[in-house]
Amino acid sequence: MKKLIMCGKNSVVDAYNNNWPIEKVFLLHEQNKKFFKNAKFPVEVIRKEKMEEWTNENHQGFLATIKEINYSNLNSLIIDKPKLVLVLDHIQDPHNLGAIIRSANAAGVKHIILPRDRSAEINSTVIKVSSGGFIGIKFIRVNSVSATINFLKNNNFWVYASALDKKAQAYNQVSYSEQVALIVGNEGNGVSKSTLNMADQKIYIEQFGTVQSLNVSVATGILLFEIIKNQ
Repeated sequence: MKKLIMCGKNSVVDAYNNNWPIEKVFLLHEQNKKFFKNAKFPVEVIRKEKMEEWTNENHQGFLATIKEINYSNLNSLIIDKPKLVLVLDHIQDPHNLGAIIRSANAAGVKHIILPRDRSAEINSTVIKVSSGGFIGIKFIRVNSVSATINFLKNNNFWVYASALDKKAQAYNQVSYSEQVALIVGNEGNGVSKSTLNMADQKIYIEQFGTVQSLNVSVATGILLFEIIKNQ
């Protein structure tokens, strides 16, 4: 299993406080050991040059090695019975994925589904951009988004897909169901046509300026907060 490098004060300290499987922490300053007083793993102070050999991210003097993300499976949805699940249809930019995770966490989302193929992996960049948003979220990797939608429907989720579509309804004019699965799509192409055809309802965010679309992470945040407000 590959190791993952996590950097940034908030990400590393939050991971420690939430019992993530950290193998070792590296710091630039001795005084920052105070954040890891009861750690059962090594905490080492190293030179800045050494830390920057490992990452070109803004590390803020904090770096940790952890095991690769332990992904959950769809059965966790049956056990946990969440009211809101986020499905990412081939989001490819790590910065967008990190920003989406951050917004999802703020909205109280506990389960995010993403495809194995043609999708950004949860790596060091994603974790850094999420600013600790990955804590408390179960990530579920699937082979097929279509099969996943069928699974969600069979388990009482109403599936909403974000789409600039003539048949879509304004997101703030929808009465959301008790169990919601929200699908947002690829940065360039949006939600795939086959996935849109399987959705129970298409929704869109009305815009009033000259831009044709919102960044996917911004749109996701708007939709999530509208859903939780009206569930």
